[in-house]
Amino acid sequence: MKKFIQIKRISVGATLLELLIGLAIVAILLTAVGPNVQSILISNRITADVNGLSSLMRFAKHTAVNEQRVVTVCSTSNFTSCSGNWNNGKMVFIDGNGNGQRDADEALLASGDPTSKNNTLSGTNQAFSFAPDGSADEALTLTYCPSTGEAKYARALLVTLYGKISISVDSNGDGIAENASGSALSC
Repeated sequence: MKKFIQIKRISVGATLLELLIGLAIVAILLTAVGPNVQSILISNRITADVNGLSSLMRFAKHTAVNEQRVVTVCSTSNFTSCSGNWNNGKMVFIDGNGNGQRDADEALLASGDPTSKNNTLSGTNQAFSFAPDGSADEALTLTYCPSTGEAKYARALLVTLYGKISISVDSNGDGIAENASGSALSC
């Protein structure tokens, strides 16, 4: 006599009611969390841009001190000449003749990305240089703002005449970062 083996079938899946409840929970979470995610994205884009420029400026300062030469940072659209729009890419080079422009015999030392398309950068339209002692040719405040224009997301890269490079912070707790003189950043 042959024995039959009985196999139990296990059903896997969800019922329509379970799926609808799951979708409702996801919709509620997206409604509650969605605005916070947008805020995080705006803040992260600003942070990425300001950190990238800060790194480039620090590299330029350290190169000026190490090489004992004038090193220039400027905006560029083609990485051969400086432009006046700091939303373009950025480049660093040893400025042998101190003219604030990259000449054919001046090698490109480093380059930086353009400002995120969702941000704008303001503050100067000129090239910026570090002297062999690490000092800056001028005090500089470069302010990043989101395309929404909300000052609460604004951050600035601050460079003193002594060459100190820092990023703006909200020191008074009002939700808006301040520039070097303590005034709130505006977009």
